[in-house]
Amino acid sequence: MYLIISVTLLIVVFTLAVFRPSLRKLLILINALISLVYILWRITAIPHNTITSFILGLILYSAELLGLISFLNFQFLFTKRYNLIPKSLSDFKDGYIPTVDVLICTYNEPLDLLKKTIVASKNLNYPKSKFKVYICDDGKRNELKKLCENFNVNYITREDNKGAKAGNINNALNNIDGDLFAVLDADMIPKKDFLNKTVGYFSNKNTAFVQAPQVYYNQDMYQYNLSKHIPNEQDFFMRDIEEARAAINAVLHVGTNAVFNRQYVLDIGGYPTCSITEDMAVGMLLQAQGYESVFINKELVLGLSATTFSELVKQRDRWCRGNLQVIKHFNIFFNKGLTFPQKIAYFDGVVYWLSSIQKLIYILCPIVYLLTSNLIIDATIKDLLTMFTPFILGQFLVFKTLSSKTRSVKWSHYYEIAMAPHISLSVLKELLAIKINFNVTSKDITSNKKYFQFKIALPHIIIGIITIISWIVGTLSLNGEIGNFSAYLINIFWSFYNLLGIITSIKVAYQKPIYRKSERIKISGTIHTKIIHNNNLFEGNLHDISETGLGILLNSPYNFKENSLVTVEFNNICLNCKVNRVNKNLLGLTYVSLTDNNYENIMDIYVNNISSHYNTKIS
Repeated sequence: MYLIISVTLLIVVFTLAVFRPSLRKLLILINALISLVYILWRITAIPHNTITSFILGLILYSAELLGLISFLNFQFLFTKRYNLIPKSLSDFKDGYIPTVDVLICTYNEPLDLLKKTIVASKNLNYPKSKFKVYICDDGKRNELKKLCENFNVNYITREDNKGAKAGNINNALNNIDGDLFAVLDADMIPKKDFLNKTVGYFSNKNTAFVQAPQVYYNQDMYQYNLSKHIPNEQDFFMRDIEEARAAINAVLHVGTNAVFNRQYVLDIGGYPTCSITEDMAVGMLLQAQGYESVFINKELVLGLSATTFSELVKQRDRWCRGNLQVIKHFNIFFNKGLTFPQKIAYFDGVVYWLSSIQKLIYILCPIVYLLTSNLIIDATIKDLLTMFTPFILGQFLVFKTLSSKTRSVKWSHYYEIAMAPHISLSVLKELLAIKINFNVTSKDITSNKKYFQFKIALPHIIIGIITIISWIVGTLSLNGEIGNFSAYLINIFWSFYNLLGIITSIKVAYQKPIYRKSERIKISGTIHTKIIHNNNLFEGNLHDISETGLGILLNSPYNFKENSLVTVEFNNICLNCKVNRVNKNLLGLTYVSLTDNNYENIMDIYVNNISSHYNTKIS
């Protein structure tokens, strides 16, 4: 009866919630009750026939309990809807417009990457007398200083690198005087209306910072290496979770794409330098002071996603260790300034990183049973299905309801398995206080040929091999005993489900060639183009553009020779180019040389057309 009633109730309320979003809270409540019933029942299913089975059963139960806490936190975050009232510069009284300093933080990123961000920041649609652009260079590079002089932006450096990025920003705060300051990473290109869409919220004197999501105009490693048209792996957090956190004033500052009230940051002593994720810390400290944080769920700044498995692991290792450092240092549970919902939101961040250990336990448990025949759950197949079916169905339906735009259950499973071995190691290293050098994620990797990232995929290869061995051992261990067949079958299916994620992780470690350092941006409108070659005139429309070249869709095909020189004219721009490739009507060109003025004109078109690789529309 419990199975029938609970499953029926979940399906009915889920169906109604599709048409009436207000019923989502009821679905969450029902699922929370079903989850509580399941986790209490699971205590009775911990085996105690042997010490080994008891320990294994306790480990699995602990993992399930952690998973439940994570999912209850997830549901809690979505109980309140975020309704942001748009604001603009006209919301300031007496026509006052705040001054803004745009800080572009860099260490040793390529100059070509920085150049795009510099020019895009310089050309923001904000009163020119009201904002300044500063390059905060922790690499102390003369060539970067010269680049800043060429584009008439300010250059700041310091004698040492103490405090890493946090120290870099604190140094800049001693050299600027604007009412507000914006923080951008080296690869983050702001759209022209970035400041116009964010600064208006500071008309509320209690606003400490305004955060826009990190959005990516290139493909992440899953999209690229697996050739999948799926949302970026970070969209779920950057678009859905951040919006949910904003409803309880717990927006997570993600290190870039944000505007701050300078005085409020100075009042808390600047950016904390106790963690390698100074971004999370400064946002949390401002919220603990009672200030408000705003999240604008729009594509206002676009950057580059990590393109290789190894770079993604490096990035997530840094995020994981930094988040744990912040929680240990500031002890959120005893922070009197944070509200209870805010504490839950930041605690959820800790649970998220610990969930990699949980996933690793889920991967290993069926393998251990098949290899050793040690019970991990002591329950009949009937009782297990009766209690587990509504529990897992409820989680599936709630997840589908709350995150249908950016994440599926299948891809969550794949993402978690891909990172589980690596993040589990990161958690252990941080808990054991093992010091590791700070690593910046490389965004300019190129390769002319395929290669396999064996070191990164090694844990998955080992788990995959052991899984297959466990199937063989488990099958041979049956010896015709029908009584063990149901447990055998459950663990076979469980390990097969895990193996799908393992295979995906190994596949994504097979890196496809990355030929271009720069991403070509597709032109959304019509830009008429003229091509002059050997005194002949050809016409077409601009198809795509980058800082190194462009593509033109010719009105009629012509057999241009590779490496031949042409002159291109569009939007009052005249460029000397070299033919790179010809594919029917599509002509690919690279610039022979660019003046700074031409570069700015090209970047103007580039920024006007840049958009996320996968367009996640948020209602």
